[in-house]
Amino acid sequence: MILQIKSFLKIYGKVFSLLTTMLLGALLPQFHAFSFLIQYLLMAMLFFAFLDIKFKPQTFQKNVLWVLLANVVVAFICYAVLASFDVMLALTAFMTAIAPTAIAAPVIISFIQGEIEYVVAAVLITNLSSAVIIPLTLPFLLGANIQISFWEVLEPVLIVMFVPLILAQLVSHQPSRTQDFIRKGKSFSFAVWLINLFIISANASNFLRNDNSNSASILITIALISLVICVINFGIGALLGGRRHWQEASQSLGQKNLSFVIWIALTFINPLVAMGPTFYILYHHLYNSWSIYQFEKRRNA
Repeated sequence: MILQIKSFLKIYGKVFSLLTTMLLGALLPQFHAFSFLIQYLLMAMLFFAFLDIKFKPQTFQKNVLWVLLANVVVAFICYAVLASFDVMLALTAFMTAIAPTAIAAPVIISFIQGEIEYVVAAVLITNLSSAVIIPLTLPFLLGANIQISFWEVLEPVLIVMFVPLILAQLVSHQPSRTQDFIRKGKSFSFAVWLINLFIISANASNFLRNDNSNSASILITIALISLVICVINFGIGALLGGRRHWQEASQSLGQKNLSFVIWIALTFINPLVAMGPTFYILYHHLYNSWSIYQFEKRRNA
């Protein structure tokens, strides 16, 4: 009986943890006050994920460029399809789809023992590209002169990505005993991710409760649009990755860095547009829960 319980917890424990954490965050929106911790928690998780990275010539491969192309094409197609019906819904879809690969994507891939280097390449390429594409594109889509500083978008990405990467590479040059001691911290990565997810969920819940005055039908429409985009992204990513990298490419295209597109929507457009990326947060974390479940089920079969 005890062995069965242990086996059950190994397979389902992480999934229940993720879902429970999201629910608690939604029920406790006051914890959005800790949103400033998100980037530091991500940096800690990335540091441990990067400890196993060894850059090889094949790290930046052509396959990752297809992920970048798909990221841009899906965004513009979504805008074109919806623009004739409702420009605001079109902008919501565009901002949701154009979001680059999440900085946390390598962490999820590390949980399911995928190729971290592939996703790191996607994070770097898509984030840097989006930092250029979004400021150049928005003024045309909105029909107004909107000033978005490249540096305002690039600075947090560069800090969160490169500081842990550089520190992890420095650790690789330390004595074996020091490396082994530091690597013990990897066991806390999932707990740190749960804390981060809790704060993200609380932040989204707070926005829904306090910053939105739109009708339920509009919110449902945006939620459905966001869901469709999420399914398309994870599906196309899996196809682009082929047999070897289907998980990595699916994560690279499907898991989005939504924090800065939400910031752009709130700062330069309006709170309604920010609801698309906000709903997407829920969907891609639900997919991540399923991915971890499938991995644990195979590993413990």
